[in-house]
Amino acid sequence: MRRFFTRKKIIWTIIILLAAGGIGYWQFKPKTNAANIQTTVVSQQKIKQTVLATGQVVSETNLSLSFQANGVVSKIPVATGNQVKAGDILASLDQAAAAASLTSANGQLAQANANYRRVVAGATSEQINVSQKSVDSAQVAYINAANQLMTVKNSTATAINQAQTTLEDLQSPITMSDNKRSAIVVTIANQLAAVKSNLDKEKQIIDDTNLKNVFGAADSSSVPSFKNANSQVQSLLDKANASLATAQAYKSDDNIYQAVLDALAVLNQDLISLNYCYIALQNTVAGSQFSQAQMDIYKTTISTAISSENSGITLIKSSRQALTDALTAAANALANAKLSATSQITSAQNTINSSKASLQQTEAALAQLKAPAQPADIDAARAQVLSAQGSVEAAQTNLNNTVIKAPVDGTVTLIDTKVSQQATAMKPVIILQNINILHAEAYISEANVASLRLGQPIEYSFDALGPDRLFNGQIISIDPASTVISGVVNYLIKASLPNIPEVKPGMTVNLTILVTSKDSAMAVTSSAIINENGKQYVRVIDNPKTKTYHQVEVTTGLQADGGLTEILSGLASGQEIVVLIKK
Repeated sequence: MRRFFTRKKIIWTIIILLAAGGIGYWQFKPKTNAANIQTTVVSQQKIKQTVLATGQVVSETNLSLSFQANGVVSKIPVATGNQVKAGDILASLDQAAAAASLTSANGQLAQANANYRRVVAGATSEQINVSQKSVDSAQVAYINAANQLMTVKNSTATAINQAQTTLEDLQSPITMSDNKRSAIVVTIANQLAAVKSNLDKEKQIIDDTNLKNVFGAADSSSVPSFKNANSQVQSLLDKANASLATAQAYKSDDNIYQAVLDALAVLNQDLISLNYCYIALQNTVAGSQFSQAQMDIYKTTISTAISSENSGITLIKSSRQALTDALTAAANALANAKLSATSQITSAQNTINSSKASLQQTEAALAQLKAPAQPADIDAARAQVLSAQGSVEAAQTNLNNTVIKAPVDGTVTLIDTKVSQQATAMKPVIILQNINILHAEAYISEANVASLRLGQPIEYSFDALGPDRLFNGQIISIDPASTVISGVVNYLIKASLPNIPEVKPGMTVNLTILVTSKDSAMAVTSSAIINENGKQYVRVIDNPKTKTYHQVEVTTGLQADGGLTEILSGLASGQEIVVLIKK
């Protein structure tokens, strides 16, 4: 038996095992991402939290001055940049009208003073005589007004009664004073009689034996249409006569309306019958039995009847419309009469009230003249003096309103008007500032304002002075009311500024507000912190070479500038931690 394991097979078996082992090693050996992991070392360092804002330099005195009245600017004795003292005149309007008003007010004050002296002295006999005549005249006017009211009431009552009677006569089915209802009934009766007459004429044509064989010979349908239409007329006529009889007995709106409807129905039906009759006559062939002359007579008779019935329909409708129009006109006349009465009586009553008030006023004036000066009269005269004095003061104020004076010491930084230009009241034209006492103002978003406190230090830079020049100040006020800017809620803060000669009101200022700081705090880059399930973790390196790591729960503190976060617990200084893992 040959040997199974030859030397050659043993060698190849060893090679295969070594290759498989190598492949398995590379397949299952521990992997490392050391090249893709960025780390840092935990250390103690100085950290701080600041709020950045951009604002403006504002003068402590920043007054927008305006005229308190409209007018034409007459003088501007100052120029931009002038230093002024409190009380200096900065601008004035044309004062002619205001000065005239002040003169007039002074005149009224003088008159009030004279009246006061007159009241204290009492009335003269001449004044009493004049006042008595005024009372007599007012008495006559009052009596005349009362008489006029009675006249108006009587005349308007008569007009209303007449309008009411006219309307009631038109509305009454039994009245004899109006003929419009009777006219309708008479018109219907006449037209029904005409229909009866036309029926007789139509019957004569139907019964004419000479016409029988040639009647409508050219159109065989015309005679049957005529006879069919004619056969319906009599029943409608009977119904119309019955409605007419009812309306004649009692001319109510309903009875007349029904009589009109029934009369129009029979007239329209007979009109149809007459038209068919005329068509049949037109289609009749004249001959030896029925001459052309006789046919022309019949055609003329029927044509006349057609015209008569068309007119009758129009007469019935117009007579019914005449009643309707008369009722409308009478109702409107009654309404207008009532409105006119109300207006006239009100006017007359107002005249009485006015004349009575005038009489009472003149009587009171007379009594006042006759009576000795009373304390109340003296007080009233004194009140007139006070009122006149108030007018003088108001006129003086109006005159003062034409002038702008500096309320405090300061510098004129803007003049927005010119001499001879029209000025508008309350529109700012001059800005007065104290450029030696300045502060900074800036708006802080609601997300940051909660961390601000009065007295917090601020570091300033100015765009106009360059970023390298820094100055210090502190927060002096935080506005409790919010201001919405571009949809964002902001709060205005004011901060102190040192005396910087180059800084002017309106300049842009950059504020760095120090909220808090720590000189020695353990802090890491914020990107090293992982948030999972409401907790925070940091990945601590176990093997510096392979960069293997494990997660450690930490407690964080201050969110500092520069993307740093304070670590309160969980890490020790000198530990290497993962900052970023590249994928």
